Amino acid sequence: MLRRFVGDRAFYQKVTGIALPVIIQNGVSFLVNFVDNIMVGQLGTQAMSGVAVVNQLIFVFNTCILGMIAGASIFGAQFYGKKDYEGLRDTFRFRLLSCLLLSVLAILLFYFAGERMILLFLHSESNPLEVAETLTFGVRYLGIILISLLPSAFTQVYASTARDMGETFLPMSASVMAVVMNTCLNYLLIFGKFGFPRMGVQGAAIATVTARFAECLLIVLASHIRKSKYIFVKGAFRTFKITPSVAKKITLKGSPLMINELLWSVGNVIMLQCYSVRGIEVIAGLNIATTIFNIFSIFYIAVGSSIAIIIGQLLGAGRMEEARDTDNKLIFLALMSSTVIAVLMALMAPLFPGLYKTSEQVRGLATAFMYILALCIPISSFIHAAFFTIRAGGKTFITLLFDSSVLWLVSIPLAFFLTRYTGLAIVWVYLFCQLTEIIKAAVGFVLVKKGVWLNNIVTDDGVNP
Repeated sequence: MLRRFVGDRAFYQKVTGIALPVIIQNGVSFLVNFVDNIMVGQLGTQAMSGVAVVNQLIFVFNTCILGMIAGASIFGAQFYGKKDYEGLRDTFRFRLLSCLLLSVLAILLFYFAGERMILLFLHSESNPLEVAETLTFGVRYLGIILISLLPSAFTQVYASTARDMGETFLPMSASVMAVVMNTCLNYLLIFGKFGFPRMGVQGAAIATVTARFAECLLIVLASHIRKSKYIFVKGAFRTFKITPSVAKKITLKGSPLMINELLWSVGNVIMLQCYSVRGIEVIAGLNIATTIFNIFSIFYIAVGSSIAIIIGQLLGAGRMEEARDTDNKLIFLALMSSTVIAVLMALMAPLFPGLYKTSEQVRGLATAFMYILALCIPISSFIHAAFFTIRAGGKTFITLLFDSSVLWLVSIPLAFFLTRYTGLAIVWVYLFCQLTEIIKAAVGFVLVKKGVWLNNIVTDDGVNP
């Protein structure tokens, strides 16, 4: 039993080699995001809520980008596992072209309909003056942050292809540089320090845009300078043609992932919209709680990334039994580490809201939401690991059903009903909605145990028919 779930030193060294850069990257990113959040929070509840609403809309775009490249990444990891480097380049070209198209469409949508989208989260039952002020902050922030969408997408294209090769150091380095730059610029531009103008939320947006361009420039230049290491860029731009069989398979496998990420991200935005019926204070409280949760979730996110890379490469090499054994150990590692993290988050939950310049009501809500999120961390960890296990084997339609069905069929109807037709306190509403994830965890357990994900989707001829 012990050997089934606990690996040897070589196993943990391999996992650490892949996961540690991801942990550092996400850790620095989330910590800096936390600091940025506090800086914006010093401008007041309305500024924090306006930025939080816009960030939820940008979250939909970022998640769709991840969904767009996810299908290509499944093939990228397996192509690299069987040393088919031209196949890897095909996946890179596919990501580049599709993300460019998606970015342009998103910019147009947010530019022409952004204000109306923000208004969906602001309700007439709240103080009209506060609603108008929150809307103003949100529109100002969105108008600038749109410029960052294209470089963000290109960064993900290069970073995801590098990760398919197991190369996580470059994405980590670029991300760390960007978030440090973002933090410094936030301090200078939000508060007007060292002779810079005091720009408030607009300063926060300019800082983010500048950091995103710098991150993109670093990862693109580094990849092309070291072509011998990042082999996917060798000859990648001699043509933009993609092998038809590869493009077809990525589209077929990737479409469910894209749809899933769209449904999942939009579903989460709808959940926030349901909660927002109870007031701007709820948006602010959730913004604080989820920002803190992101910091504590970095470990199980890193294990999920390790699963995608390690299991994908083993499946591509046809080593099925080793893939199953390795996956058991990775999932066990995710569960054990997340349990420890959950306890730490619960212990520290009362401390963080005090760092924000907001009302006692918002601080109380944030603390309660953090307790609930801490309770659910082990559940979220298992779901995350199961999702990446199933995805590594190319079972993308199953991941669509697994990941989004509970959200749309159970969580959203429950949140809509409880927030609008009951007087139940928002904390209890949030708890009941979060606990619906248990259903997803049960389904994930069955799918992983049955081994539906044990598939090699690439062959010597290119892709599995």
